[in-house]
Amino acid sequence: MPQIELTDKFCQSAKATSGRKVDYFDTLVRGLVLRASAGGTKSWYLVYGPPAKRQWLKLGSYPEIPLGGDRGGRQRARDARAKVGNGGDPVADKKSLAASQTVADLVDNYVKRHALTRRSGGEIARRLRKNVSGRDADGKKLEDSSAGCIGDVKLSELHRRDITKTIDAVKDRGAHVEANRLFEDVRAMIRWARGRGDLDQNLVEGMRKPTETVERNRVLSPDEISTMWGALANADMRELTRRVIRLCLITAQRVGEVCGITGDELDLDAALWTIPPIRSKNKREHAVPLSPLAVKIIRDQLADVKALAERKGRAMPTFVFPGPGAHAPVTGAAIAKAIKREEIMKRGKATILGVEPWTSHDLRRSAATHMEELGFSPFIISHVLNHVSATKASITSRVYARYDYMKEKREALDLWADRLAGIVSHGADIVPLRSMAAS
Repeated sequence: MPQIELTDKFCQSAKATSGRKVDYFDTLVRGLVLRASAGGTKSWYLVYGPPAKRQWLKLGSYPEIPLGGDRGGRQRARDARAKVGNGGDPVADKKSLAASQTVADLVDNYVKRHALTRRSGGEIARRLRKNVSGRDADGKKLEDSSAGCIGDVKLSELHRRDITKTIDAVKDRGAHVEANRLFEDVRAMIRWARGRGDLDQNLVEGMRKPTETVERNRVLSPDEISTMWGALANADMRELTRRVIRLCLITAQRVGEVCGITGDELDLDAALWTIPPIRSKNKREHAVPLSPLAVKIIRDQLADVKALAERKGRAMPTFVFPGPGAHAPVTGAAIAKAIKREEIMKRGKATILGVEPWTSHDLRRSAATHMEELGFSPFIISHVLNHVSATKASITSRVYARYDYMKEKREALDLWADRLAGIVSHGADIVPLRSMAAS
């Protein structure tokens, strides 16, 4: 049992020897142990009690739980020793908690303490509650929950086969992309729980993604855009949904970012929409120039939202595209469902609004492709799309080059909106900018 004054540098390099786990006892905090396993994982333990009844309390995993700090291994060990000094038994308490906690409790805890701090937190919460716990935020059972829900399973009895059951239920209903995303959500939740010490092992280690998905390359042609846009006016969906779909195509932005627009992100007089870092995928502020067509759609939506608020006798919602009850924005998942509901089969061929099936992200890809056909460089289009790989990939662009390419982005989006207006009103094809200049 090696004893050493643990340091960050030592913890990073600590390894098992001769293929066996090694316990490194800290000389500063009595009973604190860093265990390095043969598999390469490292965990914090507090050892306490007389030799005949030695207790090992797992405090969490390293480096998820660091050595120092208010929530580090040393402080956790001190807190646990204080409980022992007061007559408590942390190991017994942990076993009792594990015996009482269910998977539904874990989902609620994970959503509250971690998932909702992320940009896609709402979608993560929806997937976990519908497909894993089967309960809403208030603990009530969901009517549309998956057949694979395991919310009642005790954490102390949770097994890999339970996770497989959950994923298979989603996969069996043909939702392969949803199954993959749910697997990623569950994997992140299990790792988080293990890092905190709620679970003693990583139950998803070695498990593979349920399905291999093929990268989409769907781009709507001008004729398809004309057909889809025309059919959209009579589609069985709310006008709010139609406007979100149109803005996705006009602005080339992500559907989640469009859905979540708030009034304070907009300066319609300056025709500018600024997506804050907290809502941007790459966590960087993104300024989106708005074409006259985009401004008109947003003004029409705001007018309808204001009129509804006045009829209901309630305050104007924060969100431009509010969901039911106006407490939160409409979600990207709701838009996806609305699009999917328009799918029809005719002679064995599926279509959505008169064209080959498409998604909201296909609209973003289509806008980017057509802007490139108009003569704009991929570099400028990457700035329009807010792709960090092109805009902030190097130290030069990240730190030194501060030009925002606003002029070029506005030119690209304005010209694309003009061509789009021509396509949907006359069915006209897109004329490359190079050809226009030559004429």
